[in-house]
Amino acid sequence: MQPTAPGIFLRAEGLAAALNEDGSLNQEANPVAPGSVIVLFATGEGVTDPPSVDGMITGSVLPRPVASVEVTIGGEPAMVEYVGAAPGLVAGVLQVNARLSPNLSAGLARVVLTIGSLSNRFQTVQVHVGP
Repeated sequence: MQPTAPGIFLRAEGLAAALNEDGSLNQEANPVAPGSVIVLFATGEGVTDPPSVDGMITGSVLPRPVASVEVTIGGEPAMVEYVGAAPGLVAGVLQVNARLSPNLSAGLARVVLTIGSLSNRFQTVQVHVGP
């Protein structure tokens, strides 16, 4: 058993179920802008503080992972602005708000989520980045 097992939720083959900064769905016709925030949904965060209750809907208390969280998008470090329970969703759904590097090029960019010492590196996940 591992302390964490990061995995990003997908909406289609290899594409993250992600929201752009304005709350719209990240897709080819609606890419995220370099330097802006993308919202990712994941699982496998391990122990949280306070402890999550499996099957419960997240309310006003937003448990956060105890382990450190890092994100790279397109090979560039992204600044994690929020990491914790996704409000209104079931416990175990982790929300990660990450600010993309302003240096990213347009196109598909690979997303790697690392929680503690483990990542989703065997999972191919991408987001659409715009010009």
